[in-house]
Amino acid sequence: MSDALYYTTHDTVIGTLLLVSSARGLRYLTVLMEGEDPYQVMTEQVGSATYVAELDGFFSTTKTAIDRYFSDGAALKLPVDLAGGTPLQRMVWIAMARIPYGETISYTALAERVGFPRAVRAVASACGANPVPLAIPCHRVVAKDGTLGGFSLGGVQVKEFLLRVESSARRVAA
Repeated sequence: MSDALYYTTHDTVIGTLLLVSSARGLRYLTVLMEGEDPYQVMTEQVGSATYVAELDGFFSTTKTAIDRYFSDGAALKLPVDLAGGTPLQRMVWIAMARIPYGETISYTALAERVGFPRAVRAVASACGANPVPLAIPCHRVVAKDGTLGGFSLGGVQVKEFLLRVESSARRVAA
């Protein structure tokens, strides 16, 4: 399978998202800062990619899913391509993907889940290195005392917003 990468952008309530994908799934996702060049950000983070508005229906499906997540709180399930990262990072990313919608766990609990209970800082670092926030819900990982900590996708305000979206959707569904 080709390792070619493709990218597009998408305007959302949290800002303009840069979406980078391979044929296997989403490889990178971030919020662009005001005035940032998507091509420059993308090349700095993942290397060369080709701009396309659509990728065999993938980008339109992804954009629709993201919009539904923000507007209705619909669960977000996107195919991802975890080609990068260390073995520990990939273990952490897979474990984060299994955190139930609308729930949070602590970095300590996540470290225990991946079998490294004394490596909380390394696990927190792996959370911060998550290349596809939203698709892999690192916003659901909080400090042991319940404080939110950092968030690479637009800061703590965005993390708080995402948790509110999921909390509201769970209350409506109940």
